[in-house]
Amino acid sequence: MPTLLETPLVLLILACEIGFWVVLAAGLIARYVLHHRRLSTILLVSVPLIDLLLVSVSIADVAGGSPPEAVHGLAAVYLGFTVAFGHSIVRWADARAAYHLGGGPKPVKPPKDGLAGLVHETKELGKAAVAAAIALGVIATMSTVAGTGLMAPAQWPGDPLWVWALRVAVVLGAWVVLGPVWVLLGFGGGSRQTQDSRPAHADRVAPADPPVGSAAPTAPWGR
Repeated sequence: MPTLLETPLVLLILACEIGFWVVLAAGLIARYVLHHRRLSTILLVSVPLIDLLLVSVSIADVAGGSPPEAVHGLAAVYLGFTVAFGHSIVRWADARAAYHLGGGPKPVKPPKDGLAGLVHETKELGKAAVAAAIALGVIATMSTVAGTGLMAPAQWPGDPLWVWALRVAVVLGAWVVLGPVWVLLGFGGGSRQTQDSRPAHADRVAPADPPVGSAAPTAPWGR
């Protein structure tokens, strides 16, 4: 029986993850080092092709007669995560590239408490919910293509593919507790300390205009 790293689909997932960061880094280098905005846009637009390749190969593998296994569920979860959080990752990386390479403003850390913290955590939970929905949709598609059909939640723990749906549900439930609920209970506490440590005149200083080209890229693929 092949080890996990000898499974072609696992190797494809690893290649897609590496490819995502390589293409992202190339796009940011083209934007802030080479100052070639068109090339940067082309590279960033090509990122979703990686996800399309992964889901296509996964479904084709099942349609070709391979029984749905844990690796197919892993591919579904990976796809859900990259689609739901890919745009945020691009913006996060772009803000830091703009700061270190383009002379842009220092990236602002997200709020940890208060209303702002609650809004932030709720948005992150929404992305996690989208990731979960995509993963479950892909799992259901693979199961249907394979001919095994949909399974009731009570059957998920015993199936190598659908057990990933159970894991996604557990992670999403934990996200609710450690995200919005955590902030509501007052356990965030980060942003208040940050605000108290600012100089008294900080609010009176007008922020400098960011340099040209430092704005976060718009992700045309909808991430």
